[in-house]
Amino acid sequence: MIKNKYFYLLIIIIAIMIKYKYNDIIKEPILNVTSSVKSYYIEAMDFAKNAKDKYIFQKEEINKLKKEIKMLKKSALLSSAFASKLNSYLKDNDMTYSPKLKITRALSYVSLADYNSVWLDFKGLKKDKIFGLLYQGYSAGIAINKNGRALGLLEGNDKCIFSVYIGKNKLPGVIFGNKNNMIIRYIPSWMKVHEGDEVYTSGLDNIFYEGVKVGKVVKIIKEESYTSAIVKPYVKITVPGFFHIITQP
Repeated sequence: MIKNKYFYLLIIIIAIMIKYKYNDIIKEPILNVTSSVKSYYIEAMDFAKNAKDKYIFQKEEINKLKKEIKMLKKSALLSSAFASKLNSYLKDNDMTYSPKLKITRALSYVSLADYNSVWLDFKGLKKDKIFGLLYQGYSAGIAINKNGRALGLLEGNDKCIFSVYIGKNKLPGVIFGNKNNMIIRYIPSWMKVHEGDEVYTSGLDNIFYEGVKVGKVVKIIKEESYTSAIVKPYVKITVPGFFHIITQP
């Protein structure tokens, strides 16, 4: 009987020793497993949330693009209808009008210090002739043959010069590149130019055809014998991409 008491006492002592001495050893693997499970759970939740956000964003973008395509499709149909009517009118009046455009891309800046001059991937520009450059339907500058290479002079270049009309009354002018803006010089003082007037190409210089939008007048400068107008261009090109060259206005 006494031996049984000593035996149970020994078991209790061993159990206490295991609890206090080996508790950390036993707990550590259990905690590691628990931490791993928690970590995987958190990562799974984050992945699910990001996937959901990405899906919602893509869905919104798809809906947005669908609306834009629908609008562009309508514009294209209207443009086709207008072009058909115009061609019929020209044909009935024994007139022809078919400007020719060719796509080109910018190869590089001519100089890293000049963001308004670019080499173009285009061959066949005639010497001593100036060609109009378009970007997304707006005027972007001019193109010339420079030692056998196509050189694009963008609208910030002071050598970019072409003729324009100002406002609804088609006031004639000549526009010059001027760094961030453009400037129309030598406007007769009796012509009434206003801030907000739209500027577009006149086609009188055989560089552009008439009606290409250039920008808007943002400032009027009164000189002694003439007026100048600062124009903010619609196009602001920071990274040159693709252009259209008007090979025949």
